[in-house]
Amino acid sequence: MHLRFSLLFFVFLMWSCSPQIQSPSITFDTTSNPSSPSYDSLFYWAFHPQRDDAKQLLPKNFLDTLFDYNSQVDVFYIHPTSYHSGDNWNASLEDSVVNVSRTDYLLQNQASVFAGLARLYAPYYRQMHIDSYTDLSNGYPAFHLAYSDVHHAFLQYWKYWNKGRPFIIAGHSQGTNHAERLLKEVILVDEKMSYQLKLAYLLGMPITTISDDFLPCEDESQVDCFLSWRSFRSGFYPSSPIGDSIVSVNPIHWKSTNAQSDYTNHQGILFPSGKLKYPHSLSVKNHQGMLWVERPKGLILRFYKRDDYHVADINLFWLNIRENLHLRLSNL
Repeated sequence: MHLRFSLLFFVFLMWSCSPQIQSPSITFDTTSNPSSPSYDSLFYWAFHPQRDDAKQLLPKNFLDTLFDYNSQVDVFYIHPTSYHSGDNWNASLEDSVVNVSRTDYLLQNQASVFAGLARLYAPYYRQMHIDSYTDLSNGYPAFHLAYSDVHHAFLQYWKYWNKGRPFIIAGHSQGTNHAERLLKEVILVDEKMSYQLKLAYLLGMPITTISDDFLPCEDESQVDCFLSWRSFRSGFYPSSPIGDSIVSVNPIHWKSTNAQSDYTNHQGILFPSGKLKYPHSLSVKNHQGMLWVERPKGLILRFYKRDDYHVADINLFWLNIRENLHLRLSNL
């Protein structure tokens, strides 16, 4: 069954700013599912280049030199879970808190890394409740419903807006679960789609293999490959899967070796306030399928109250990711 590996061993994670979790009050029932989206309407897109200005996503204190890069690449971004409280197992797309306020926050903290370097497409979808990762009898059907929306959104993008452009798939957490399935079931089994696919970011979940024809990236400039990592405090061992079979690419030196990165090569952290701060503050290394993060003792950050830095997999390395993407795109 799809994503059994991720679901069975999932570490219970949520955004530090998320509301208190309220579990669904009913069992999963198709008759109570929220209304389905129609992706020909921009209403069902969190971000769409025909309507939205990507410059609005960039950090407030960041003078960007890459925004006007004339990229001919698209990115299809699948956001993580922002649905923590509700009666149903899947979020309603009419819920403005879940699907506007929180998703806008995720766009600014994650999808902003692509702004101006690629045309951004980000669908709303009937995401599964965070409890789906622990209550599997309800979680599996909720996952399938959420994925069906992502699948339909991608097909809408592909048919009407792609127009032969190279593209990137990007996801985090639940978004990575859906991205992994989309790659395996749709994109990589289609000759034209797989040819136009240039890169995938599969972040925050334990990813092992995708396809013999689509392997982990091995250096800082490679394309036609995927990137994945999960961030933890150095020395911490989670209850979720670990092991060298899990892909972990260091987002500072961009190799899957266990070599420690230099503090001087860290470009800064994107804070939820929308500001980029603290360059040269982190050093990271891969260890048994994890990305271990070391920081100076004097650096105090809210998300460092936890040993698991899942919520900051992108924020911690925002500018490193952005500048590296520019390098990779220059090789197309």
